[in-house]
Amino acid sequence: MSIFYKYEWDEANRELTVFINPTEAFYEFAVEYADNNNDQHISKRKNLLDSARRYAQSVLAKGTVVKSYRVKFQQFLVAVLDEKNGATRELMEGPAHANYKVGGNETLRDIAQELTIDEASLKKANQMKEDTVFVGMNLKVPCYLHTVVTSDSIMKIAQRYDISRNSIRKLNTLSTDCLRIGQELKIPKRLH
Repeated sequence: MSIFYKYEWDEANRELTVFINPTEAFYEFAVEYADNNNDQHISKRKNLLDSARRYAQSVLAKGTVVKSYRVKFQQFLVAVLDEKNGATRELMEGPAHANYKVGGNETLRDIAQELTIDEASLKKANQMKEDTVFVGMNLKVPCYLHTVVTSDSIMKIAQRYDISRNSIRKLNTLSTDCLRIGQELKIPKRLH
Protein backbone atom coordinates (compact mmCIF):
# COMPACT_ATOMS: atom_id res chain seq x y z
CA MET A 1 0.00 0.00 0.00
CA SER A 2 1.27 3.50 -0.82
CA ILE A 3 1.95 6.00 1.96
CA PHE A 4 0.16 8.56 -0.24
CA TYR A 5 -3.60 8.82 -0.57
CA LYS A 6 -4.21 11.73 -2.93
CA TYR A 7 -2.37 14.02 -5.32
CA GLU A 8 -2.47 17.29 -7.26
CA TRP A 9 -0.89 17.64 -10.70
CA ASP A 10 0.62 20.94 -11.89
CA GLU A 11 0.87 20.57 -15.66
CA ALA A 12 2.67 23.89 -16.25
CA ASN A 13 5.53 23.04 -13.85
CA ARG A 14 5.32 19.25 -14.36
CA GLU A 15 5.10 18.91 -10.60
CA LEU A 16 3.19 16.27 -8.63
CA THR A 17 2.09 17.08 -5.08
CA VAL A 18 1.45 13.92 -3.06
CA PHE A 19 -0.26 13.77 0.32
CA ILE A 20 0.77 11.37 3.07
CA ASN A 21 -2.13 9.24 4.31
CA PRO A 22 -2.77 10.64 7.82
CA THR A 23 -4.56 7.59 9.22
CA GLU A 24 -2.45 4.70 7.99
CA ALA A 25 1.04 5.84 7.05
CA PHE A 26 2.09 8.90 9.03
CA TYR A 27 3.31 7.03 12.11
CA GLU A 28 5.49 4.73 10.01
CA PHE A 29 6.66 7.69 7.93
CA ALA A 30 7.56 9.74 11.03
CA VAL A 31 9.43 6.89 12.72
CA GLU A 32 11.34 6.00 9.55
CA TYR A 33 12.41 9.58 8.83
CA ALA A 34 13.07 10.68 12.42
CA ASP A 35 16.54 9.11 12.65
CA ASN A 36 19.25 11.63 11.76
CA ASN A 37 22.02 9.15 10.95
CA ASN A 38 23.62 10.72 7.84
CA ASP A 39 24.16 7.49 5.87
CA GLN A 40 20.59 6.37 6.49
CA HIS A 41 19.30 9.91 5.88
CA ILE A 42 20.45 9.81 2.24
CA SER A 43 18.88 6.40 1.60
CA LYS A 44 15.63 7.51 3.28
CA ARG A 45 15.39 10.49 0.95
CA LYS A 46 15.97 8.14 -1.96
CA ASN A 47 13.23 5.83 -0.64
CA LEU A 48 10.82 8.75 -0.37
CA LEU A 49 11.62 9.76 -3.96
CA ASP A 50 11.15 6.15 -5.10
CA SER A 51 7.76 5.99 -3.31
CA ALA A 52 6.67 9.22 -5.02
CA ARG A 53 7.78 7.84 -8.42
CA ARG A 54 5.81 4.61 -7.92
CA TYR A 55 2.72 6.55 -6.88
CA ALA A 56 3.07 8.82 -9.95
CA GLN A 57 3.17 5.74 -12.20
CA SER A 58 -0.07 4.52 -10.67
CA VAL A 59 -2.02 7.80 -10.99
CA LEU A 60 -0.63 9.62 -14.04
CA ALA A 61 -0.89 8.69 -17.69
CA LYS A 62 1.88 6.39 -18.90
CA GLY A 63 4.87 8.37 -20.15
CA THR A 64 4.06 11.54 -18.16
CA VAL A 65 7.27 13.36 -17.31
CA VAL A 66 7.48 14.64 -13.72
CA LYS A 67 10.16 17.24 -12.94
CA SER A 68 9.59 17.39 -9.18
CA TYR A 69 7.49 16.07 -6.33
CA ARG A 70 6.11 17.96 -3.34
CA VAL A 71 5.35 15.77 -0.33
CA LYS A 72 2.73 17.12 2.08
CA PHE A 73 1.21 15.97 5.32
CA GLN A 74 -2.15 17.74 5.56
CA GLN A 75 -1.26 21.39 4.82
CA PHE A 76 2.44 21.04 5.81
CA LEU A 77 5.09 20.80 3.13
CA VAL A 78 7.48 18.02 4.19
CA ALA A 79 9.85 17.73 1.23
CA VAL A 80 10.54 18.84 -2.31
CA LEU A 81 12.09 16.12 -4.44
CA ASP A 82 13.66 16.93 -7.81
CA GLU A 83 14.02 14.43 -10.61
CA LYS A 84 17.07 16.21 -12.08
CA ASN A 85 19.96 13.83 -11.36
CA GLY A 86 17.82 12.33 -8.59
CA ALA A 87 18.59 15.35 -6.39
CA THR A 88 16.61 15.65 -3.20
CA ARG A 89 16.12 18.73 -1.07
CA GLU A 90 14.33 18.26 2.22
CA LEU A 91 12.64 21.03 4.11
CA MET A 92 12.51 19.45 7.53
CA GLU A 93 16.13 18.41 7.83
CA GLY A 94 19.59 19.43 6.69
CA PRO A 95 22.45 21.64 7.80
CA ALA A 96 21.85 24.62 5.49
CA HIS A 97 21.67 28.04 7.14
CA ALA A 98 21.75 31.61 5.97
CA ASN A 99 23.00 34.50 8.06
CA TYR A 100 20.81 37.44 9.01
CA LYS A 101 22.22 40.54 10.70
CA VAL A 102 19.80 42.09 13.18
CA GLY A 103 19.04 45.75 12.41
CA GLY A 104 17.91 48.59 14.65
CA ASN A 105 14.62 48.16 16.53
CA GLU A 106 14.10 44.60 15.21
CA THR A 107 12.66 41.93 17.47
CA LEU A 108 12.79 38.18 16.98
CA ARG A 109 9.10 38.31 16.09
CA ASP A 110 9.73 41.01 13.42
CA ILE A 111 12.51 38.96 11.84
CA ALA A 112 10.44 35.75 11.88
CA GLN A 113 7.47 37.52 10.25
CA GLU A 114 9.67 39.15 7.62
CA LEU A 115 11.24 35.80 6.69
CA THR A 116 7.89 33.92 6.85
CA ILE A 117 9.11 31.47 9.48
CA ASP A 118 8.22 30.99 13.11
CA GLU A 119 10.13 32.34 16.11
CA ALA A 120 10.65 28.82 17.47
CA SER A 121 12.63 27.84 14.35
CA LEU A 122 14.92 30.85 14.74
CA LYS A 123 15.41 30.11 18.43
CA LYS A 124 16.15 26.45 17.76
CA ALA A 125 18.65 27.20 14.96
CA ASN A 126 20.47 29.68 17.20
CA GLN A 127 20.16 27.66 20.43
CA MET A 128 18.42 30.59 22.10
CA LYS A 129 16.45 30.25 25.32
CA GLU A 130 15.10 33.83 25.28
CA ASP A 131 13.59 36.02 22.54
CA THR A 132 16.20 38.75 23.05
CA VAL A 133 18.19 39.95 20.02
CA PHE A 134 20.44 42.97 19.67
CA VAL A 135 21.59 45.24 16.84
CA GLY A 136 24.43 43.66 14.87
CA MET A 137 23.72 40.14 16.12
CA ASN A 138 24.18 37.47 13.44
CA LEU A 139 21.32 34.98 13.42
CA LYS A 140 21.40 31.64 11.66
CA VAL A 141 18.28 31.24 9.56
CA PRO A 142 17.39 27.62 8.74
CA CYS A 143 17.02 27.21 5.00
CA TYR A 144 17.38 24.89 2.08
CA LEU A 145 18.78 25.63 -1.34
CA HIS A 146 16.81 26.16 -4.54
CA THR A 147 18.56 26.22 -7.90
CA VAL A 148 16.80 28.52 -10.38
CA VAL A 149 15.52 26.88 -13.57
CA THR A 150 14.13 28.43 -16.75
CA SER A 151 10.49 28.67 -15.65
CA ASP A 152 11.27 30.11 -12.18
CA SER A 153 10.32 33.55 -10.90
CA ILE A 154 10.37 34.95 -7.38
CA MET A 155 6.56 34.65 -7.30
CA LYS A 156 6.53 30.99 -8.42
CA ILE A 157 9.24 30.02 -5.95
CA ALA A 158 7.45 31.80 -3.09
CA GLN A 159 4.17 30.05 -3.96
CA ARG A 160 5.87 26.68 -4.29
CA TYR A 161 7.38 26.85 -0.81
CA ASP A 162 4.54 28.71 0.90
CA ILE A 163 6.63 31.76 1.87
CA SER A 164 6.59 35.45 0.98
CA ARG A 165 8.47 36.92 -1.97
CA ASN A 166 10.00 39.46 0.39
CA SER A 167 11.52 36.69 2.54
CA ILE A 168 13.39 35.37 -0.52
CA ARG A 169 14.55 38.88 -1.43
CA LYS A 170 15.66 39.61 2.14
CA LEU A 171 17.51 36.34 2.77
CA ASN A 172 19.33 36.53 -0.56
CA THR A 173 19.89 40.32 -0.48
CA LEU A 174 18.22 40.72 -3.87
CA SER A 175 17.64 44.28 -5.05
CA THR A 176 15.60 43.08 -8.05
CA ASP A 177 13.28 40.19 -8.89
CA CYS A 178 15.46 39.23 -11.86
CA LEU A 179 16.89 35.73 -11.50
CA ARG A 180 19.45 33.89 -13.59
CA ILE A 181 19.35 30.20 -14.50
CA GLY A 182 21.57 28.21 -12.16
CA GLN A 183 21.44 30.84 -9.40
CA GLU A 184 21.21 29.24 -5.96
CA LEU A 185 18.68 30.81 -3.61
CA LYS A 186 18.37 30.30 0.13
CA ILE A 187 14.78 29.54 1.07
CA PRO A 188 13.73 29.96 4.73
CA LYS A 189 12.31 26.86 6.38
CA ARG A 190 10.48 25.96 9.55
CA LEU A 191 12.18 23.41 11.79
CA HIS A 192 8.96 21.86 13.14
